Amino acid sequence: MKNRAYFGFTISELMIAMAIVGIIAAVTIPAVVSRYQQQSMLALLKKNYVELQENLLLLYAENFRTNFFNSTLAKNTGNIRNFFNTYYTISNIGLCGEDAQPCFADSYRSINSAARTAFSCNDGYSVLLKSGGSMCIIPAQAAIAEDAEAGVEAEAAKPAHVFLDVNGSDKPNIGGRDMFSFYIYDYHTIDDLGEDIEEIGDDANKPALRAQQAAGCNSSSTGAGCFARIFNDDWKMNY
Repeated sequence: MKNRAYFGFTISELMIAMAIVGIIAAVTIPAVVSRYQQQSMLALLKKNYVELQENLLLLYAENFRTNFFNSTLAKNTGNIRNFFNTYYTISNIGLCGEDAQPCFADSYRSINSAARTAFSCNDGYSVLLKSGGSMCIIPAQAAIAEDAEAGVEAEAAKPAHVFLDVNGSDKPNIGGRDMFSFYIYDYHTIDDLGEDIEEIGDDANKPALRAQQAAGCNSSSTGAGCFARIFNDDWKMNY
């Protein structure tokens, strides 16, 4: 009788192979999941940006004779409420008003820190959009001239300040991932150049101002500067 040879893997070899596969999975899967999450958040940010920009164009077209600082984006939260009601579809449970909760999470953390910071949108008006995102806008303020006799100090004009959580109060609740902060300026466009309108000047200054804002992206619990960074990097989340 001929001896038959059997070929295969021993239990030890299979266990070693499975251990190697497990190590590779442990290293690669978190990175893949993180990258997928970033791409999802970026897509939602771009969607919300396009929708807001379209609504601002409608606002300007319908009120082109109205000065920006007299529009529904300025002066008080009542005007902001009118802007949302006119140009957005608001969720049935989404009229948070001057209280940011439950439209936003209670707290957020920055990319570089595990410490969480309580969130509020002081002097702003918050809504939960039908798309699932949360938005709070602090109204723009016109410049105030000094009046020494009345005891009024001069104040520079300020753009409308926007806080946007692209997936509402859902996690990850991290500035620069799902939470972003930027501005609406008096030419009805969105950018992240800082709140000092007088400093902006002509278009030649804008790249430097965006870069200045972007420097604080990783350390901001509200994603301040991250929009500028994404804008500079041609809509890529390279941080």
